[in-house]
This record gives sequence, structure tokens and C-alpha cells, in this order.
Amino acid sequence: MRKYAALFAIVTSMAVMAPGCNFASRQRVQSINRMNEGIELHKRGNSSQAEQALKEAIEIDPSHAKAHYTLGQIKLKQSRLVDAEKAFRDAIGAAASEPAVQSEYNYQLGVVLASQGDETGISTNEKNAKYQDAIKAFQETTKLDPNHYKAHYRMGVLYERLDQPKLADAAFRRTIELQPTYSAAFVSLGNMYIDYGHANVGQAVLETGVKVNDKDAKMWNGLGRAQLVLNKPQEAIDSLKKAKAIDPDLPDVLFGLGMAYAEIRQRKDAVENLQAFLTKAGQDVPEDIKKAANDTMARMQDVI
Repeated sequence: MRKYAALFAIVTSMAVMAPGCNFASRQRVQSINRMNEGIELHKRGNSSQAEQALKEAIEIDPSHAKAHYTLGQIKLKQSRLVDAEKAFRDAIGAAASEPAVQSEYNYQLGVVLASQGDETGISTNEKNAKYQDAIKAFQETTKLDPNHYKAHYRMGVLYERLDQPKLADAAFRRTIELQPTYSAAFVSLGNMYIDYGHANVGQAVLETGVKVNDKDAKMWNGLGRAQLVLNKPQEAIDSLKKAKAIDPDLPDVLFGLGMAYAEIRQRKDAVENLQAFLTKAGQDVPEDIKKAANDTMARMQDVI
């Protein structure tokens, strides 16, 4: 009798638990359906309705990590960075038992935090604090997924902004090890060496880079920049012309070409490219660079 009583107790407990389990499953299914509706609404350009649908998906099942994450992506596209940060943090919390998923969620959190640091109107201390927080998120990403090369790359970018070139160098090189065809890492590493006064090293990095990807205008531009600093104007012109053939409107290329032509006293080509540069240069181009272009054109006017 005791054996049957124990068996009856187990069956009874299972019967009590089952409705709750089914209820949780129904919640997740309903949440997924509502989330998918939100995704479709967003694709059709109905951002406000998409946001509402995702909020409802989260209300139905607060532990639905992907719903939090999808809401964060929508907020990020709307440049609502504080809201996006909260959504990604909620997604990370909800996905605590899923390391692979958490890795990507931490990466997106790092992207948002870095974007907050890039905003205008904040102090240097606030900017640096956001960059440090972003680095922590990317470090968490690479701890969960050591092969996440984009997280390594973004850490390199932020370390350089924080004036930590050794850490930036290590992060860029790790990116290249993991993804040898990721040309952005070559461009960033090469330009960093030029900026820190080691144009010869930058040239070597970028010469390797153009072998990896000879269709990247920024790669050729970086190489031309290094060659110009190393007093090789004709080689710089050759590299920068390749960059211009790929992207004729890139302001850095037009500026570099103008300055390189000025070095070998080819007045017409120098003025033509520098004028084009000033036409294309936006507000993000420093005033001293624009002044250098104008001063060089003025100097070229005096050439007989």
C-alpha cells in the first residue's frame, strides 16, 4: 500500500505541475508570436507599432531574452541610446543561462555604450567613462566567445581613442589573427602607427593590407598617407589614385592627392584635388586641415 501511495503522490504532483508548465509554454509562444509581429511591423516602417508589439511580447513573457534584444535593436536604429542600453541589459539578464546568446547581447551593449561616448556635448570624462564601459562589454563578449573578432576590433578602436596604443595594437592584431580578411583592422592599425609617428611601421602594415584586399579605398588611402609622410610623394600619388578610382568622393583621398601633387609641383592637379576636397569636406573635418588645403592652393598660385 505504501508503494502505491508513494506512486499516487508522484502522479498527483505531476498533475499539479503540468498546468503551470503548459502555461509557461503558452506564454513563450504568445510572446514569440507578438515579437514576430513587431519585427514585421518594423520592416514595413511602422516603428511605433513595432515598439508597442515588442513591449507587449515582453509583458507576456518578461524572461523572453530575444524580445528584449529585438526591442533594443529598434531603439538603437532610432538613436534612442539610453533606451537601447536598458533593453540590451535586460536581454543579457534574461539570457543568463545561454552563454552563446549572451556574447552577442554584450557585443550590442558595447556598441550602444561606445555610441553614447561618441555623442557631442558631453565632457571628456563622460566620454572616456562610456568608452571604458563599452570595453568591459566587449571583454565580456570575448570571454564568452574568444573568436568574436568584431568585439576585438572595437576594443582596439576604443583603446586608441583612450590613448592606449599598446592595448589597441594587441586588439587590432588579434582581430587580424582571427579574421585575416577584415581590412578595417589593417586600416586602423596602420593609421594608428602613422598618427603616433611611426609611418614606416604603418606603411608595412598597409602594404600587407592591400595584398589582403586591394579593393578598399581606405586601405590605399592609408598607404598613400604613410608614403607621403615618408617623403615618397610619387609612390603616394600612385596609391592615392588607386583609392580615388575606388571611391572618387572620399575627402581624405582628395586631400592626400592634392598635397602629394603639391610636393612635386604639379600645380593643376594639386589645386583640382584640393578644391574637390573642400567641396566634399563636411563639418567633421578639422578646420586646420581645411586651412592647410587653402594655404597650399594659395602657395600653388604663386608657382610660375
